[in-house]
Amino acid sequence: MINKEELFDKRINIKDLFKIRGASFFLFVLIALFYSYPLFAQTDKNTQEKAFFLNEEIQNKIDLYEDLIEKEFRQEYYDNLLSLYYQTNQDSKAEKLIKKTIKKFPQNSIFIADLGTHYIKLGEQNKANNQFDKSIENLQANSNSIVQLANYFNVRGNIDYAIKTFKKGRELFNNKSLFIYDISYLYQRQGNYEEITNEYLELLNENPTMLNQVKIYLGSILQQDNDSKFSDFLRLTLLKKVQQEPSNQNLSQLYIWTLLQQKNYKMALNQAKAIDKRFENLTGQTVYEIANIALNNQDYEIAKEGFIYLINKGNESTYYLVSRLGLLSSLYHPFISSINHTQKEIDYLKKQYEKTLEELGKLPATIPIMQQYAFLLAYYLHLPQEAVDILDQTLSMPQIKPLEKAKSKLTRADIYLMENDIWEASLTYSQVEKEFKNDVVGSEAKFKNAMLSYYNGDFTWAASQFDVLRSSTTKLIANDAMQYSILISDNIDEDSSYNGLTYFAKAEFALYQNKYSLALEYLDTLNQSYLSHPLFDEVLYKRAEIAIKENQYQKADSLLNQILLKYPDDIMADDALYLLAQLYQTHLNSTQKAKEYYERIILEYSNSLYVTEARKRYNELNNKNAAPQTGKFSNDIVN
Repeated sequence: MINKEELFDKRINIKDLFKIRGASFFLFVLIALFYSYPLFAQTDKNTQEKAFFLNEEIQNKIDLYEDLIEKEFRQEYYDNLLSLYYQTNQDSKAEKLIKKTIKKFPQNSIFIADLGTHYIKLGEQNKANNQFDKSIENLQANSNSIVQLANYFNVRGNIDYAIKTFKKGRELFNNKSLFIYDISYLYQRQGNYEEITNEYLELLNENPTMLNQVKIYLGSILQQDNDSKFSDFLRLTLLKKVQQEPSNQNLSQLYIWTLLQQKNYKMALNQAKAIDKRFENLTGQTVYEIANIALNNQDYEIAKEGFIYLINKGNESTYYLVSRLGLLSSLYHPFISSINHTQKEIDYLKKQYEKTLEELGKLPATIPIMQQYAFLLAYYLHLPQEAVDILDQTLSMPQIKPLEKAKSKLTRADIYLMENDIWEASLTYSQVEKEFKNDVVGSEAKFKNAMLSYYNGDFTWAASQFDVLRSSTTKLIANDAMQYSILISDNIDEDSSYNGLTYFAKAEFALYQNKYSLALEYLDTLNQSYLSHPLFDEVLYKRAEIAIKENQYQKADSLLNQILLKYPDDIMADDALYLLAQLYQTHLNSTQKAKEYYERIILEYSNSLYVTEARKRYNELNNKNAAPQTGKFSNDIVN
């Protein structure tokens, strides 16, 4: 037999229970249930008591709010009482409360809408819609009431009725453009691109002077258009409208603006030239604006095309002078960013500068191209003194702006450095940095001074300056500063010296001075002094740069591929890929190989600083190879 104490000893092992056989086991179960029943009963009793007290507490609140609202109506009483009715499933009382409130405040559309919401809760959609329609019809010409009711529907996810509310407001005020931003936002939530577009086109039709405002409104929507669906819909809709109404200048301007948002400068320029011929009042303004936008976005071919179009309109045209300056900039910037040039290209560009300065004169307006010409003379034609003379002419102009003066000083300091006049170069950089401490040109001067220290072997000081510039507001300077800061910190030799880096810095300085043989000598010394060194991938890259400058393109190809083979995970790998892509695109005439290298940057080095530019160039090469009818904008032609 199992005694009672043994059965209910809390220390009993559960495994022992299964050792019990036959009747003893069933007796055990019956006794266990008998003694545990009061525990279950007690738990159930506690739950019931809690529910009772909770219901009693809610009922007390209901009684309180019913008394209060009977004496004085307040929105707070109404909202809380209605919530309590729903909480306790007293739907009939809730309905009576709403109807009584509507009767008391017949002009308040929110209460009428509340009855519709109540019917939705009961699953009676038709009755609900009937009430919502009544709430809208009940509106008066009061902006606050209209906005409140629209927000009521919007908060509850009933966007269709929110839109109906605003449109009713337009009727009441007899203003078709009223609440346009609110309505377009609601259409945006629905993904209804057609209605958004119709809203703004109607606004433009009603108020032609609001073109810029329409651009602002649409621009805010396009910023959130991550998948470009609205952007594409808007472009195609406007294209059709422009074809239907070729004399509508606003539509044409809006269409061009849409193309610019998609960075399709080629098509935007084509359309700008078309409407410039159609509307005499434009005087080339739109073409000039697009050419400048393309120039600032480094689409130099489109910029050049736009400026040439304006120049061909004659020297009496409004934008002739600035277009001559813009044309030179569109030639200069791709020239200096290119990896190599023929003497023919250099001579052609020199002739363009001479011709322009002869025609326009050396004036404050031509200072930017005088600075560019000076750089060309010093770096590519090896005429430093002529370059300095031109810069001095800009500095002697009394009307020169402070910023232009700083730029002339910087270029002159660069020439001093090129000519090995370290003292004058450093002094000039320091002057510009001090005068423009909080400006981009000041950061540029600081970086150039840090590079001078780097070339001179003062690595500790240079590194401290690069570290400061890593937080520069100018992305290009910040990236370059970070690169050199890492270069210095990663290349301290085992004896805590910078012997290897010293040779490398001297090689870079010689390359800066266009002394290629001397640069190679320093690189050879570095290779011969060490069995291995962290700089060896940078050495290969510098040799490749020199090979390109000396027109040894196959040699450059081999050197860059050595980097990819030996140092695929080092810092220069993506640089090598990008330079290879440029090499094949511009000199080895293989679009396919260039695309492959750009693609490798995108896929294998997703954190590279070159990714954005690589993607852009990859797409450009793809578009050039694509058949005209397959281009994304191939059918967007307006004659």
